[in-house]
Amino acid sequence: MNMNKKSSIMLIAGSLLLAACSDGGGQAQVGNKAGTDENKETVVSKEPVELVFYDGVSDYTEERFMKEIGEPIKKKFPNVTPKFSPYTKLTQVQDLISAGQAPDIIFASSGMFNDVINKYSMQTDIMPLVQKYKYDLTKIDPVSVDMMKEISKGGMYALPTLMSPSPIYYNKDIFDKFGVPYPKDNMTWDDLYDLAKKVTRKDGNQQYYGFMVSFQHLMVRNQFSLNMVDPATETSSFADAKWNKMTSNISRFYELDGVQPNQQKLGAAQQRVMFTKEKSLAMWMPVSTLLTGQELEGMNWDMAQFPEFKELPGVGPQPYPISFYITTTNKHRDQSFEVIAYLASEEYQLPMVKQGQFPTALTNETLRNSFGQETAMYKGKNVKAMLPGKYAKASAFTKFNNLARNQLQGALEANVLQKQDLNTALREAEEKANNAIKAEKAK
Repeated sequence: MNMNKKSSIMLIAGSLLLAACSDGGGQAQVGNKAGTDENKETVVSKEPVELVFYDGVSDYTEERFMKEIGEPIKKKFPNVTPKFSPYTKLTQVQDLISAGQAPDIIFASSGMFNDVINKYSMQTDIMPLVQKYKYDLTKIDPVSVDMMKEISKGGMYALPTLMSPSPIYYNKDIFDKFGVPYPKDNMTWDDLYDLAKKVTRKDGNQQYYGFMVSFQHLMVRNQFSLNMVDPATETSSFADAKWNKMTSNISRFYELDGVQPNQQKLGAAQQRVMFTKEKSLAMWMPVSTLLTGQELEGMNWDMAQFPEFKELPGVGPQPYPISFYITTTNKHRDQSFEVIAYLASEEYQLPMVKQGQFPTALTNETLRNSFGQETAMYKGKNVKAMLPGKYAKASAFTKFNNLARNQLQGALEANVLQKQDLNTALREAEEKANNAIKAEKAK
């Protein structure tokens, strides 16, 4: 072959290579190698775009959002400007829509789905985007994926990304004071009750309490996977042996001598004060909350795993993921999916998990085992207690779940505070829940 012909061939090949590598005028390529129509790369526009994130968790400040979510997004995608829209009881999603400030992405826990998304019909199926960009759903905890598919009746409204923790926090000083062994992993609820009895006592003028729990969150994440509302009949059935077992399992902790339960002690807010500020609560299970270093400063504390029922060995609570929803008002769906797929990636999550910002909803073992590695507050702590070894199957979702949950909370209060027979309290809660569902349907 002469040199001129060889050079021409090389020039043509080089031109083709440049064309293949071109970003198409400011667009990023995602997916398989380009070639045939079947495996042609998908592109995402790199035009500047502002994406409004609404805090459906109701737990973020703008500073926290930018540190944990906004700044990493800007670094990864310089064309994207994340904007934070806080949750307040005075600023609901409908208000933002009416004001022309509708969010593009809502991040919310599974428990907030009805209140901040479903209530305003903001959910949209992202399964076409999952398929278009070949996002591997097996990266995410399978029970959480099943939960999302159940909510959307087969599609996907969101990518579960972060996971709410579920440890028992405990104050070691209280156990040391009374010479009682610390809580440990793989305890049964009966083991936990026996420990609580030993540290529920008065020392001088100080009353110490053994164990308290956020009851509403516990019922939502119940290990028997009981439904708040039957999705087929849209009715509640709390007058049931397993609901009785779930409720009586908790009420007994409040019946210990010295507890003197009241409305406040049954609520998570007061329990938080008792554990972190008053330091009178030996063990607390908020069920969905990550305590801060500032709250735990000066306390000799640690964690143990969520307790088990004897009938369900090794089974923890249901997952309670924080997921990222692309809304119906979103005009930048592809860019938004690129962003939330990044948030549901090992690349984004590993440094955050190591800093103890959140536990992961992904299955990656390195992520699950790396929580808090680079944070002083978790040094020497039992961080594996953040997540159970196995999640319980997710309960059914209906738009009436929260109505029913509130009545179930009322049954506990009637039983513990008013000494009402539990069977009667649950039967009345069932009746009230079903009446509330009927009234909601009639609106």
